[in-house]
Amino acid sequence: MYLLKLKNNMSPQGQLTRKSYLENKIIFVDGFVGGGKTLFCQLVSSLDKVEMWVHRPLVEQVSGLYAHKNIDLNTAVSLLNCCFDNEIYCQALLRDQNFRHFDHSSVFKFPKKSEYLKRVLNSNDLELFEKFINEKRVLHFMSHGITSHIEPIHKALGNRLIFCRLMRCPSSMYMLNHLARWSKRWGNESRNGMMCNDINGEMVPHFILERIDEYANANEYERAIIMLEEWIEEGNKAVENKKYQIIEVPFEMLVFNPKKYIQKVSSRLDVELSDNVLREMRRQKVPRKSLDDAPKSSIFQAYGWRQPEKHISAKDQIKDELNEMRGYLKSNMMKRVERLVENYVSRYLDFKL
Repeated sequence: MYLLKLKNNMSPQGQLTRKSYLENKIIFVDGFVGGGKTLFCQLVSSLDKVEMWVHRPLVEQVSGLYAHKNIDLNTAVSLLNCCFDNEIYCQALLRDQNFRHFDHSSVFKFPKKSEYLKRVLNSNDLELFEKFINEKRVLHFMSHGITSHIEPIHKALGNRLIFCRLMRCPSSMYMLNHLARWSKRWGNESRNGMMCNDINGEMVPHFILERIDEYANANEYERAIIMLEEWIEEGNKAVENKKYQIIEVPFEMLVFNPKKYIQKVSSRLDVELSDNVLREMRRQKVPRKSLDDAPKSSIFQAYGWRQPEKHISAKDQIKDELNEMRGYLKSNMMKRVERLVENYVSRYLDFKL
């Protein structure tokens, strides 16, 4: 009873808080599974001063808790400040790095891996940390569907934040299948860190804010469409808020004109495109002859990607994907996809269907 009374009468001065002590810039590349984040993250990692991209679920979890009003803004910002400062220190020492050779996030995939070899062989913690700070090294996070949850991240980082939103046309069968598979896994296994709403035993991921009940009662492909609908529409609202300065990167434009979008990031960092960037572009096969003309990857093949037998335009591929969807989606869901695609093409692409 005493503790409850104390909590109810607690003054604002009694709130725990934690400021940030470091000033390194931090890049986020946000998008959905199957949306092309790995490609863009690899290109961004090749920029001078930028670290290898990492995925840290805690950032997504804190942002989701705030978006659902489970914690207040002060709490979210304090937790993120702790997270970012700790991540900078750990990254300077290469703690918590992935050394599995075949993983996409492996340090062996880092375009400037010789830098990491020197760092990992240096036993002087203080020297490494001071060098990281003095060189103004840039952290680099890959995230999943948190564009609409950007407020606490922006509040924590201010002008240190460079937030990129990687978009892909909702007609993408590869992305739709990916999302459908994950909709059955989120909230049901230990591997993923997705925060979920439990709606009568159905796990609804944190980035669903407006369509919770509909999502809970849908099958996996309907859920994939609901996820796309929510992420696109709610994310658009964040993009329209100019204080966030979100860089939008449509996949269909990126693969044909990669320099345009890398330069949007490099200009914010005040760095030039070096030979490292050009080499990584060649590794990623950009510019490409068609959307799916990617380097061979057993990981992507396991998720349904196939090397194209012929090269077709982005316009023709979107039309083909829509025709394929009509074969197995219910008419009401198909209409929602068509609306999303129409809006996407109008917003990002240089042609009409």
